[in-house]
Amino acid sequence: MTSDDDRLTLWRELRGWPRYVQFGFAGLAVAVVASMFVIEPLYEPGFPDESAWPEGELPDSVAVGAVDGAADETGRPGEVGVYAGDPLWTAGVEEEGDQVAQVDQGVLRLADGRIALERDGAEAWSYEWEEFGPEVGVAGGVVIVSETAGGLDGEDYEWPGRQDTVALDLDTGEEVWRDREASFVTVFADAVLMTECTGDQDDRVGDCTLYARDPGDLSPRWSVPTYASARVVSGGSWTGEPAPDRLLVESFPTGHDSRVVTVYEDGAALAEVRAPGSVALAGDTVVVYDDYDDNPADGCTAVLAGHRFGDAAPVWEIEAETRKTADFASCGGLPTAEARDGRLPLTIDGVPSIVDAATGEAVWEAPVEGQAVALDEGADVLVVADWEAGEDGLAAYDAATGEERWRASAAFGSGDRAWAVGATLWLYGDAGMWGWSSYGVYAYDLATGEGVALPGTAAYFAPGVVVTSTGDYDAPVLSAWPVEVW
Repeated sequence: MTSDDDRLTLWRELRGWPRYVQFGFAGLAVAVVASMFVIEPLYEPGFPDESAWPEGELPDSVAVGAVDGAADETGRPGEVGVYAGDPLWTAGVEEEGDQVAQVDQGVLRLADGRIALERDGAEAWSYEWEEFGPEVGVAGGVVIVSETAGGLDGEDYEWPGRQDTVALDLDTGEEVWRDREASFVTVFADAVLMTECTGDQDDRVGDCTLYARDPGDLSPRWSVPTYASARVVSGGSWTGEPAPDRLLVESFPTGHDSRVVTVYEDGAALAEVRAPGSVALAGDTVVVYDDYDDNPADGCTAVLAGHRFGDAAPVWEIEAETRKTADFASCGGLPTAEARDGRLPLTIDGVPSIVDAATGEAVWEAPVEGQAVALDEGADVLVVADWEAGEDGLAAYDAATGEERWRASAAFGSGDRAWAVGATLWLYGDAGMWGWSSYGVYAYDLATGEGVALPGTAAYFAPGVVVTSTGDYDAPVLSAWPVEVW
C-alpha cells in the first residue's frame, strides 16, 4: 500500500532518531515487556479460548471498535465471508514480526538483526547487524542495509552522525559497495537517497547535500544542497518500491521544532513549507495535518492546512472531525489522508464530505451524518461510516448523482484505516507504536459493497500484496494476498 505511514513498521520510523534516543527507547521497551509479566495476573484480556479451536483452524480475528451491531459472534462483520481465493504464497517464520519477500533469486527473510536468502529450502547467504532499526531495502539486484555507524576509526560523531551502508548481491550475498559518508539513507527499488554532511546546521542550506544515487554502483543521478538534518519523510517498502516522482524531504534548520518539508522532482525544489505535523501531497498542494487529539472531552478534531506550490503561507485551513473511541477515552485519527484526483475525504461538521485540496472547500456532502472513510481512485465514490445505521453502517455514495450505491456491514473502529486501490476498498487496523488497533483485514468491492475477510491477522503490507499471519504464536505462517481482490 502506498502513502500512509501506518503501512510501515515501527523500526522505519525510529531509524533516524539520535542514537541516545534509540537506546532510551530500547530500555523503555525492555521495561514495558518486563512489566507485562507483573500486570498479567491483574489484567487478563478477553482472548479466545484456544482449547475450543477446531484442529488445524483459527477463529476469525476480533475487530476492535466495531460499529455497533455490525459483527457476529466470530468478530467478523455480518454478511462478510472469508476470502475464498488462494494466497500468492505462504511461508513459515520463526517469530512474530519476521517478514518474507519472494524475489527472483529465492525467498528473502527479514528478522530482527538479520536478513537471509533461502533457495531450494536451504539458506544461500545471510547478513547480520547490531544497531537498532536499520534501513533495509531491495533495489534491483542488490539488497541495501544501512545502520548507525557511531564512531568510525575511533572517532565520535555528533548529530547528524553517519551511516554504515552496505549493498549485497541478492544472488550471492557478496558485498557490492559500502558507504560510510552518508548521514541519512533511504532505499527505493530504483534509487538510494543519501544525505552527506560537511558541517553543522546553523540555519542555512549548504552544509549537506542530498544525493539520489544508482543503487547498483552509487553513481549520482542528481544532487541538491540542503540542511544538515535532511531526510526523506517516508521511504518505500523494504521489498522494493520505486521512488515517487515527487519526493518529500524533511529538514530541521534549527532543531526539532523548525521542521521544513521540501517537495523535490528530479532534484528541483517545487515547494517548501513549515510543517510541524504530517504531510501529504494532493496535486500541486502540500497538505499539512495533525490528527492526534488527546482530549475527547471537547470533541475530536484533525487540523489541516493546504500549501499550494509557490505560496509561502497556507491558502486554507480547516478542522475535520475524527471519532471518539467506544469508551470515549481517546480520539481516533483520519481514516486516510491520501488524496484522490486532488480531493480529500473529510468529515466537516459531522457530515462526510469531499474537499478540494486546492481550495479547502467542500465540493460535495453526503446525505447522512457520519465519517468520511475513503474515496475511490477517480474521486467519484465516497465511502462513509454511518454510525447511526447499525449493522449496515458502511455506505458508498455516487458524488455525481448523490445516489447511494450500496450498503454493507463493517467492523470499522475510530482508529482504523482505509485505502482504495482499483476496485477494492481495504479496511484495516492502525499499526501504531503499540501495535495494531485491530487485527482484522477486510476488502470490499467498490462497485457492489460485497465484503470478504482475509484469514488470520494483519502482519504487514508490501507492494502489490497484503500479508497476514496464521498459525500458533510460536510458529506463525505468513500468507500474501493480492491488493486487487475484485
